[in-house]
Amino acid sequence: MSDSVGAASGSRWRSLFGRRQPPGPVLGDEAVRGYVQVALDLLARWEELHERWLVALDEQRRTERLANAAAVYRWQLNAVLARFEAIPVPSALRAWHEALLEAFAAASRGTHLISHGYRFHVVRIICDGGLLLEEAREQEQAARDALRSAVSLSAGAA
Repeated sequence: MSDSVGAASGSRWRSLFGRRQPPGPVLGDEAVRGYVQVALDLLARWEELHERWLVALDEQRRTERLANAAAVYRWQLNAVLARFEAIPVPSALRAWHEALLEAFAAASRGTHLISHGYRFHVVRIICDGGLLLEEAREQEQAARDALRSAVSLSAGAA
């Protein structure tokens, strides 16, 4: 495994999810709830992009088209990342935000590796990129589930 593949599990991620049950964010004020809503919308966009990638992966057989599909995925993902970076982050959610930034960065790197691997026919790079992308998606999904859970808990308490 290359050095880049293990980069997805950064220190912020381990601090949030290294325990048996990750602590959920506390939604105490309107700024926090607003952040969570925008973050969930952007994470849903990532999900859409990933689903398109999976369809392209399933339908395409020509490596140059897969390379292009991965490059487009990366380009669109980086646009979502830029929007995510621009969200004002309440201090109570800073660690969650940083962990999600790490997941975005890992996914971007993974799609770059996949594109490069398909373009130059290097299976090891395709595999490394795929592994990195899947690790990033697992991190994103766990964080999204925790944020959704916090929203539903705060709605139940209201």
